[in-house]
Parts: sequence; C-alpha cells; structure tokens
Amino acid sequence: MPRKPASKPEQVNVKIEAEIKPDTPFYYVNFISVNHSPYDFSISAVKLPSKLTADQIALAKAGKPVLVEPILQLVVPPAVTKALIQALSEQCRKYEDRYGKISLGDNNNGQSK
Repeated sequence: MPRKPASKPEQVNVKIEAEIKPDTPFYYVNFISVNHSPYDFSISAVKLPSKLTADQIALAKAGKPVLVEPILQLVVPPAVTKALIQALSEQCRKYEDRYGKISLGDNNNGQSK
C-alpha cells in the first residue's frame, strides 16, 4: 500500500500579552544587577533596605561592597534580552513624553558587571 506524503504541520502565529490581575505577585525593586554567560543574561532584582545594619555601614565606610540578596532573578535567553531592551526603551520614551526627562543624577540604581 503506498504511503501518503507527510503533511506539513500547521504554523500558527501567536500574540502573547500579559494579563495582570489584582492578585498577580509583584516586587518593588530599587537596584538591578545585570550579568551574562555565553548562553543567557541574568537580571538580579534587589530591594535595598531603608536602613543599613551596623555591619553594612562598616563595610561601606571601608569601601567594600554591601551584599544584599536579590528578591528575584530573571534568567533569559539573548533574543528575549534584546526584545526587553527594545520594550524598555519604548516605555521609557513614552514615559518621558508624558512626564518629562528621567535623570539618573548621582544615584545609579542599576549596575552592570
């Protein structure tokens, strides 16, 4: 019996949108560290404490880094990282069009290694 030729799988384009609900978890962060490996990028999100401990103050005075554990780490592939940069740039432009220029000033709340 002759075999039927294999049919091509149907290709469907899917548009994904985030559906944020009232109970969707969220995290306030005021410091971000970004790193990469040959395979992906990592974004470590930190909520800096409102008051440093005595040990943390001593480290800062000694010029040493104050270690704060991230509350969230996102590990994403390069293509998602590139899309994230584009999306953040677009949202930043829209924000500045509406509310005015964002100034980093002397307070750099992001870090790239």
